[in-house]
Amino acid sequence: MNHRPPPVNRLTSAALAFATLAAFATVPLARGEDDDGVPSAKATATDDAGRDRARIYRFDPVAEGLFPVTPREIKPGHVYCRHDASLGRWVWSKADAAGGLRYAMGEGTIQPARMFDLRGTEAERQRVLERRSPELARLFTIQGARPMLRLDATGRWGLGPTPSVSSVFDAATGGRWEWHGDQPSRVVHSRGTRWQVADGHYVPAR
Repeated sequence: MNHRPPPVNRLTSAALAFATLAAFATVPLARGEDDDGVPSAKATATDDAGRDRARIYRFDPVAEGLFPVTPREIKPGHVYCRHDASLGRWVWSKADAAGGLRYAMGEGTIQPARMFDLRGTEAERQRVLERRSPELARLFTIQGARPMLRLDATGRWGLGPTPSVSSVFDAATGGRWEWHGDQPSRVVHSRGTRWQVADGHYVPAR
């Protein structure tokens, strides 16, 4: 049986890196407001876009940029952007308890928005959201603190379905995992554990 990831929302013209559900036009993203930030539009591209391959970056969907973090700042369970030498491109990864980064997140991966190491107080983030994207601020109010983000084939995050299960498709290994608690469970099929994406669907890898 084929396993189908939910369809991926595209980005809107709002000045945020993830989508509202009201429009479907993909546009370039702006530079973050921090002087050390880099644009997030090519977050998983082969182009470094001003990034240092030796550094790790957090994604700020409010400031719409990628910002470098030190090893001490990395928070377990949070999502960061890093360069993967084996794939030859930038990827999204999840921090483990020891500060290491696991997975090279691929298309269809779903993660809670709160796992993107957002900075500032909740009130500050809400004010920025209301100013930049009233539609998205309304969705945060409706969904509370649990909006989910979904990764598309271009490496961009869009609003995912709610409720939904946190999941990872590892583009480097073909493995899939789902979180139904604190620990991930591997997703298997009748022939093994490796998957691939075909026409937007997860199918067993050959």
